[in-house]
Amino acid sequence: MKRMMVLIVWNVIQQANCEWAKIYERLVRRKCSFNEKTRQYTGRLTVVGRIAGQIISTIFVLLKRDQELLSKLPPGTKPPEPALYDPEVHRRHCTGQYQAYTRSKSSNIIEFPPH
Repeated sequence: MKRMMVLIVWNVIQQANCEWAKIYERLVRRKCSFNEKTRQYTGRLTVVGRIAGQIISTIFVLLKRDQELLSKLPPGTKPPEPALYDPEVHRRHCTGQYQAYTRSKSSNIIEFPPH
């Protein structure tokens, strides 16, 4: 799984107009040291690992949100389309304009009325 995610990140960061590639470029300049002799940044693999972790977190949030939505549907109801990664939402989040998804209370928690 780890190797697969590294290959996914290497593929994604080579795409020209991708949000993950922009994050990679920003982090490489910020986190990696520049070797004057080779004219390259060293330590790029740590940034690749960080991007892989962010992608995994995004996948987990999308799957968890879909699972919570499906658990609330009555049996026999046609499920809605799954949530997908939206670059515009990601861009708003990076600029501080995005409000995080708030989960509703779990249906298996029982609350007693106050005395």
